[in-house]
Amino acid sequence: MTSADTKSERDSADTSLESPLQPGTGLVIRIASLSAAGFLVIGLALYGASAASLRWPDLLLDAGLDGGPFSYGRLAPAGINALLFGWLTLGLTSVVLHAVPRLSGAPLSFPLARFGVVGLMAAGAGVGVAAILLGEGDGGRYLEMPWFADAVLVAAYFGLALIVSSTARRGDRDRLPVAAWFLVAAPWMLFLSFAAGSVPGLEGLPGEVQGAFTGTAVTGLWVAMAAVGGGYHLISTLVPGVGFHERLGNIGFWSLVLTWAWTAGRAFQYGPVGDWIGTLPVLFGAGVVVASITIVTDWVLALRGHWGAIPRSPSLQLLVAGSAFFVIGPAIGFVGSLRSVSAVVQFTPWDAAYEQATLLGAFTLWAMAAIAYALPAESGRSWTPWMGRVVVWPAVLGVALSVGSRLVGGLQQGYAWLAGVQSGEYQNFGEGFVNSSAPLSGADLAQAVGLGLLGFSGIVFALLAVRFAVAGGQAEPRPAAASPLAGRLSVAVRGSTALFLVAALGAFAFPAIDSDRAPTLLADGSRQYEEGSLEERGRDLYISEGCWYCHTQQVRAVVTDVGLGRVSEAGDYAHDPAGTLGFRRIGPDLAHAAGREQAGSASFVLNHLIDPRATRPWSVMPSYAYLSPDELTALAAYVAGLE
Repeated sequence: MTSADTKSERDSADTSLESPLQPGTGLVIRIASLSAAGFLVIGLALYGASAASLRWPDLLLDAGLDGGPFSYGRLAPAGINALLFGWLTLGLTSVVLHAVPRLSGAPLSFPLARFGVVGLMAAGAGVGVAAILLGEGDGGRYLEMPWFADAVLVAAYFGLALIVSSTARRGDRDRLPVAAWFLVAAPWMLFLSFAAGSVPGLEGLPGEVQGAFTGTAVTGLWVAMAAVGGGYHLISTLVPGVGFHERLGNIGFWSLVLTWAWTAGRAFQYGPVGDWIGTLPVLFGAGVVVASITIVTDWVLALRGHWGAIPRSPSLQLLVAGSAFFVIGPAIGFVGSLRSVSAVVQFTPWDAAYEQATLLGAFTLWAMAAIAYALPAESGRSWTPWMGRVVVWPAVLGVALSVGSRLVGGLQQGYAWLAGVQSGEYQNFGEGFVNSSAPLSGADLAQAVGLGLLGFSGIVFALLAVRFAVAGGQAEPRPAAASPLAGRLSVAVRGSTALFLVAALGAFAFPAIDSDRAPTLLADGSRQYEEGSLEERGRDLYISEGCWYCHTQQVRAVVTDVGLGRVSEAGDYAHDPAGTLGFRRIGPDLAHAAGREQAGSASFVLNHLIDPRATRPWSVMPSYAYLSPDELTALAAYVAGLE
């Protein structure tokens, strides 16, 4: 295509009008936005409470909240699921439903079905989060919600993909802008990613691989793509005369689809999976960094000469701030996946820095930005300057402080483990673990403060969302600004689906098959339990209580794990369900706890579960006194029997 052709098509886009409003469209967008805002407040409250408990482990207990729903192992996964499948998914759904009709020139398809889709999303996420808080989590990171919640969400995501695709196909435009590519392909990526995580029958190490792939794919192929599409649409709508670079838009789309899902193996560096699985995130992680830089560069070039519009628009301010985190987050993930770095920072707060920079930084700020435009636009209202300042600055400062604290904490803890091994002065378990946990006190305090600022911003944002949602009114169609015309949408949807299937084979199916090994002597001797036995009930409690959020059960062939016992193999987990491997060492590794003087005693473990700080004042583990005597005995027997 010549530059003249491109200019002609862009001029055509400038003079076209957005699609006429359809009865009920504004209502469903308001419902989705309000539901998302509710999950934002709930998710930040749960996530923030779990972070605060690392600094003040008895805070909730002292406040009289001494129950299972307030233990770290339930708060943390419930918060993540509320933010990922509640706030971000519902929020970006409202953005998709707002933008796609305007980009395609057709009203939303299936008027009644869209209300059902949004309702199912909210119900499925709500039930799933509640089940986790009540101790009914299934285990496996990002797969904690029970099967019935998963079934509801799969149906809702499939319905969303059908509605959006049908709307785009009915449009009167042969070629659609790159924003539409992202926004229409993203719901299909959500459905396919979550469906892959809902495949039954995978336990042990294959189940852990399934969880890692699902979380990575949902984050990168749904949340990132929908948020980027919303960003393109936002800039082209709010900044008159803006223009994008068509080639950069295409590169950003295809590189994001091609690379992100392949980085799932970063959770298994030096782990009991094949070495080739740990190599994939290094190769494709660099591609994610290139994709993020390409997209942000396209936005920066488009805004060049229009910087004066940013101070006047809270949405653009949030978009710009999120763009910085969109570059920082993938860079943190890529650096952390390098084998030399991973040997030090894996299982430390470094992983939380990547999670927060992407989910809480880039994608939450972008979702806020898009909703801050779409929701008022549906009611014919607009933000005032004070609204923007009170939301933007606390959110940006909070995320920056929290992410920074996790990076510093990751280096502190990783080098503390390394120092223990090299000096021989202490071991990285038992009483010696204080040397790697105590230095995190300041970083954990900074994280709590940062998440508190973000929580304040989230509450204000939710209140403003309610204000705009109940304001009523009617949006006026307005001219659509210039936008890169990327081509036929069918190419994007079919191509992204094909690339997803390839990634599902290479980063999920093959690693899961490769990890399904014959049981080792360790697995048959100490990890195979009779049905209904005390140890089996204890293992189920270990998973449902989220103990694996704080303890790993894998020893790596790296210097920081010297002294923890025999290096773990894939066959060690042949009899385990998903949820025992772990991904963080807030507490010491328990793979061979039975071989240690105190942890190998069921009576010591039992007393430690009831009052952790009675024997180890530095411990941040919650008290499990809310469990029944039989449950405590079973959990202690399981931990003390891990050889």
